[in-house]
Amino acid sequence: MKRAILFLVILVSGLIFAQIGQLQPIKPNIPFIPMLTTTIKESQLIGPYGSAWKIYWDGWEGTLVLLKGGKGYIEVSGTRYDLEYVILKNPQDNVVGMTGPGYTGKNTNLGHRIVFMVDFARTPTNKSDDQRFDGYVFTQTIDNASKRAMAGITWWDGIPFGFYATYWSDVPG
Repeated sequence: MKRAILFLVILVSGLIFAQIGQLQPIKPNIPFIPMLTTTIKESQLIGPYGSAWKIYWDGWEGTLVLLKGGKGYIEVSGTRYDLEYVILKNPQDNVVGMTGPGYTGKNTNLGHRIVFMVDFARTPTNKSDDQRFDGYVFTQTIDNASKRAMAGITWWDGIPFGFYATYWSDVPG
């Protein structure tokens, strides 16, 4: 009996220590200073005619092509799916019925949000079944093509999933 109680005390003590006594990593004292002082320009993101990106979301991968004028497509395994996009929005802006994942309720001048709706169902007259991607363009590397990227979330069947895209090239004119 004494052994059982001793075992139980050691087990409970171990569990308590595991929950509250773990060593926490030392956090460096690096002040966060946002580098985005003005909004990104459309030409930095799209180029003169459009831009191509490699995009990855929940196990899928494809090519995201953003053309001038808010249109484009995602190509997956040789199949193209049309999309419409809105770029350089504020997280507080309502786009297609939703504010951004970065919504705080406070007005800002941050204009680095991108929202695109992909017609995977191939129903161009029914916008309600399009898959929404809501992301943010990396601001500190926008002028460096080899580091230009975006990340955000997409929804499928009401469930959020992550996505990211890296700049590939400008669309030739």
